[in-house]
Amino acid sequence: MAKPRQRRSNADHRADFDAHVYRICRRIPPGHVTTYGWIAAAIECPLGMEPLAYDRIKARWVGYAMARCPEDVPWHRVINHKGGLSLRPGHEHQKALLEDEGVEFEATGTVDLARYGWKASLTSTEMGKV
Repeated sequence: MAKPRQRRSNADHRADFDAHVYRICRRIPPGHVTTYGWIAAAIECPLGMEPLAYDRIKARWVGYAMARCPEDVPWHRVINHKGGLSLRPGHEHQKALLEDEGVEFEATGTVDLARYGWKASLTSTEMGKV
């Protein structure tokens, strides 16, 4: 008799999603940035979630994952969709780290995404590596 399949918890799905986010962030080249939305666009809708609901909140989910990221994740390379830093404690440090990598800021305090932006993609093989 086959073993009944164990149902995965929301925490398991969240951990899978976070792992995808971190895998993408670790691939951002020094001197480049990506956005929460660009990361989210590279990650398929988690199982059990309504795709339209996911589309509305996926960038925010990336933000939540980044708030919990391990120390080896280059968190400073993730910025908002306007090319700006999220103004929270530590944004001055984030700016300094990016400038140390050669990223230049406009007079408006934003990064030129056409020049420094990096868009991620996950292959189907990578999607399964969690």
